[in-house]
Amino acid sequence: MTVPPVYCATADSAVEAFVRASLKGSRVTVCRSAAELLKAWKGPGLAVIDSVLPDMGGRDLVAVLRGAPRTARSTLVLLGRGPHSPAAAAACFDNGADEYFTLPADPRLFRARLLNLLARGGACAAPQKPAEYAFGALRVSPEARTASIKGAPLRLTALEFDLLMYFLRNQGRVVSRSVLLEQVWRLDCAASARAVDKRIEALRAGLGRSYGAKIRTVFGLGYIFKL
Repeated sequence: MTVPPVYCATADSAVEAFVRASLKGSRVTVCRSAAELLKAWKGPGLAVIDSVLPDMGGRDLVAVLRGAPRTARSTLVLLGRGPHSPAAAAACFDNGADEYFTLPADPRLFRARLLNLLARGGACAAPQKPAEYAFGALRVSPEARTASIKGAPLRLTALEFDLLMYFLRNQGRVVSRSVLLEQVWRLDCAASARAVDKRIEALRAGLGRSYGAKIRTVFGLGYIFKL
């Protein structure tokens, strides 16, 4: 697929080289500061943002880009400095990042995940927050935090509801246990991969046989919600 214009905000030559090598064949505009990126932006496009910039933190720049009308629809990727921290990753997503990688990262995985994200419309679609998700008889309200099937309310714990919302927002995408721990459990670092399995079993049971079966196990990879 064709990658949209890429803006790379970094003052680190090693980060620049990594982005150029990972997205070889794409037009990459390197900006040495947040101010330079904001001035150069023509959008919509893809922004790869170093967490360390001379004039602004990368996470703050993500929030600025996500909140501005001319950049709100763009795909925003943040590059953090190791070691990996689930809390830092969660904060980045809360600020509006579409993806988060800890450096050093595998360039092949980096490219594959970005292409997957773009293929799902990350750089073109306007942010959407529907008042209610509807899938046949299943109704889910993110704001009211309620779910029902054929009008009968489902009895889900807060964590099970968060899991359901994450699957609904990532339909057709395989998500690993580590990603679920990072983005759903977030600050609960004591949780394990087995805890994910047990909670998903409980969610399947709460959804009933018909809808519980929509959350499928992908051997060796994780889970996928697919209608």
